[in-house]
Amino acid sequence: MGNRRERRGRRRRNPRHRKNQRRRGADFISSMPDEMLHHIISFIPTDLAMRTSVLSKRWRHVWRETPSLNISEFQLRAEGINQTLASYTAPKIKSFSLRRSLDNAGPQIDSWIEFAISRNVEELSVSILDFQFRKSFSFPDFFYLSSSVKQLILQLDYCDMIPRCTVSWKSLRNLSLRRCELGDESFANILSGCPVLESLRFFECRFLERLRLDLSKSLSLRILEIDRVSSGPIEIVAPHIHYLRLRVFSDRQCTLVNVSSLTEANLDIIRCRSEGDLFQTMALEMLAKAHSVDRLTLGTFLLQGLTLAELRGVAFPTLKAQTLIVETEFARAVIPGIQSLLRNSPKLKKLAVHTDMRLDKISDSQGLNPDRWCRSTYEVFPTTKEIWSMLGCNDATSKLLASVMELVLRNAKTLETMVLWLGGVYFKDAQRFKKLLRMVATLSRKNNVSIVLKRSNS
Repeated sequence: MGNRRERRGRRRRNPRHRKNQRRRGADFISSMPDEMLHHIISFIPTDLAMRTSVLSKRWRHVWRETPSLNISEFQLRAEGINQTLASYTAPKIKSFSLRRSLDNAGPQIDSWIEFAISRNVEELSVSILDFQFRKSFSFPDFFYLSSSVKQLILQLDYCDMIPRCTVSWKSLRNLSLRRCELGDESFANILSGCPVLESLRFFECRFLERLRLDLSKSLSLRILEIDRVSSGPIEIVAPHIHYLRLRVFSDRQCTLVNVSSLTEANLDIIRCRSEGDLFQTMALEMLAKAHSVDRLTLGTFLLQGLTLAELRGVAFPTLKAQTLIVETEFARAVIPGIQSLLRNSPKLKKLAVHTDMRLDKISDSQGLNPDRWCRSTYEVFPTTKEIWSMLGCNDATSKLLASVMELVLRNAKTLETMVLWLGGVYFKDAQRFKKLLRMVATLSRKNNVSIVLKRSNS
């Protein structure tokens, strides 16, 4: 027995033995079926996938049949992209991602997109970078006539998106538009050409006129996301959607005309220079339209609008939400709004608070000056400037969290679970976090509510 152990020990120390082990590991990967190797390579950019061809003869042609191509100008020049596509042998592409600037590549972009469409691509992502702000790019007609694309993601750096033909995306289920410019006719053309659309997303898009988003004929649409679009007044008619994420500027009137099928909503108002009355009205109207959702998420600025309404004595709608998520900081500008939400949520079972101490989100001015209402219940909550000064003080931070949790427990009578996600500069000190966990455990036992303290990645 002893001699056998000695021989094993010598083999482990033998460099040749370790080399053989590495070879066996490499052979194990190379012996995988082609489908598995294609799946693995599909997670890396195409230029890196091509480099695997130098590993061995087994790997020489693997990348050419991977179902996904991810091409960026920062990895491959135009000539390299042409050579790559010429060497590609798979008859079908599942996903094709292209990121390219307009500099000296406009016509070639069309040919690269046509290549993907000719291989019946299902997931197409195109990012056009216009560093000169020429706004001169337009897609060819064949782009709007693809019958294979199921997911389409476009970023156009505010180039006009104007189809010159009737759009026919018969298989398209997910459409995401970022930094596109659209007119009413162009958008109507796009919508009418997507009969099975399930999700629609706008990020930082510009609409040339007022935006009336009439989705009443999109019978399959279930998800709608609108984030910081530029237009005149916004009206949303979307009777079939189940999920709405909305981030709108407060100086542009936004009206939710019909969102009667909503089960989940994520709402916030990005505050600009609007008057307090408009700000408050928009916040209350959004809340009223989302009163029947099961899961409701509210952001910092919308909470400030609700705070304004609370301080003015304006009535709040009764909510049916069983899960409420607030993304904010614990400052006076939002506490009254949160308190009113809790009082008007008779079915609430779970509350989650996400806070990361990025205080540029919070404003204690512009009609929400805490000096006007710093009294009674709200005196325990600091201004944003005071929060900065207390970050280095463990006792002050603990007191603030305890005050928030006690306020919640006092106003949410049906609550079963409260989750606090704390990030940013809050808890880099592990010892401080452990002390807070002990405090939370004590409050949880005392009130028969499950209170969970977590550290977020932000």
